[in-house]
Amino acid sequence: ADEVRKLAEKTMTATKEVGEAIAGIQSGADQNIRNVDRAVQKIDAATDQADLSGKALRAIVELVAVTTDQVRAIAAAAEEQSSASEEINRSIEDVSRISAETTQAMDQAAGSVDALARQVKVLTELITAMQQEGGGRAPRALAAR
Repeated sequence: ADEVRKLAEKTMTATKEVGEAIAGIQSGADQNIRNVDRAVQKIDAATDQADLSGKALRAIVELVAVTTDQVRAIAAAAEEQSSASEEINRSIEDVSRISAETTQAMDQAAGSVDALARQVKVLTELITAMQQEGGGRAPRALAAR
């Protein structure tokens, strides 16, 4: 009977220890479940942040593309303006050259007109002198005209 009582006590102690072990395992499992739940929440939050970051990066890439297109358009317009300015400069140089040539030609023409005027004066004086020598008559060569 004493042995049965000792065996019963050992069984009760063992049962109590098994119960405590099971309670500890259950407590640990509950804690693990809570930890997994928190990890899932943090992973969800991180996933949401990653999605937002991805959207922000896509928006930035689109803005960069638009800005690049605008910069290219500005560069093309600047190049066209530069070409137009060069063409205007060439035209101004041409006009300046033509003006200088025209001035030179006008100076030459004025010199020629002056020379002709001097020759006309000389011829007029000759004709007058010849008329006076001929008694007021024009020489035959001039009268035939």
